[in-house]
Amino acid sequence: MPDTTTTTSPGEYLLIRNAAEKERLEMQFQVWQAHLGYLLHPTIKTHEHMRIADVGTGTGAWLREVAKTLPETCQLDGFDVSDALFDGRLSQVQNISFRLHNILRPFPEDLVGKYDIVNVRLLAVALSSDEWVPAVRNLIALLKPGGRLQWSDCAPQEGVIKTPSGVTPVHTKRMMEMFHKMLAALGKTPEVHRLLDIFQQCGLVSCEEEILTFEKPKVRDDLNLTIANVMAHGLAAAFELHKLEGIQSEQQITEMRDGVLDDLRTTDCFFSYDVHVVLGQKPL
Repeated sequence: MPDTTTTTSPGEYLLIRNAAEKERLEMQFQVWQAHLGYLLHPTIKTHEHMRIADVGTGTGAWLREVAKTLPETCQLDGFDVSDALFDGRLSQVQNISFRLHNILRPFPEDLVGKYDIVNVRLLAVALSSDEWVPAVRNLIALLKPGGRLQWSDCAPQEGVIKTPSGVTPVHTKRMMEMFHKMLAALGKTPEVHRLLDIFQQCGLVSCEEEILTFEKPKVRDDLNLTIANVMAHGLAAAFELHKLEGIQSEQQITEMRDGVLDDLRTTDCFFSYDVHVVLGQKPL
């Protein structure tokens, strides 16, 4: 009988850290950049001796690219609960460092109040409903007075399938429903729409939110592939870690993903997501 465990450990990444996930994250990063058009929000001012933290850095793609836009006198630090996905080549870049840390734990005292900017992206599949506020409080602790927190995320459960042809993408609809059910069962809740309120509740000032719809035609194929893969990788992780009902084998997940990709090719459907970029400043 399948194990129907419905909880995960705090901040648990609901994807398997392997080469395929590393490749997916790189494509996802490029898709996000094509829509956002910036690494640091245009309202964030930079200077020659900034210290910047990227929390939940994954491969370090954001650090890699932001380093190209700033003087080498800026210090860029990546944090993650695992270094399995981190691009080791970045360790050779003089002003980039990497440290292991769980966002739900207080940061070491030597880092408290040291950062001009803290960047976060895509933690919705890692955090449960009661973990968003503690995560924000820990991030705020990193900031200097006047420092800025930038968080970009989307709620996987709130994505939609656009169907210009009017044909129902049966495989895509089924896999999305299973993916959403799995997220709910494991407590990965879409609190993204509350981020602005959470920033204000935690004492940040000058808070603002920008909501962008991700569905640009020029990167639509890459977005479709990224979403199909994140659903497949998420279900595979749930199968490996929790043996959720409705998933009998990894082969079943592969076949579901292939069905989604077939839908995308034959019905002209595509995924669309609203992405929230939320900014806040630590009081002076």
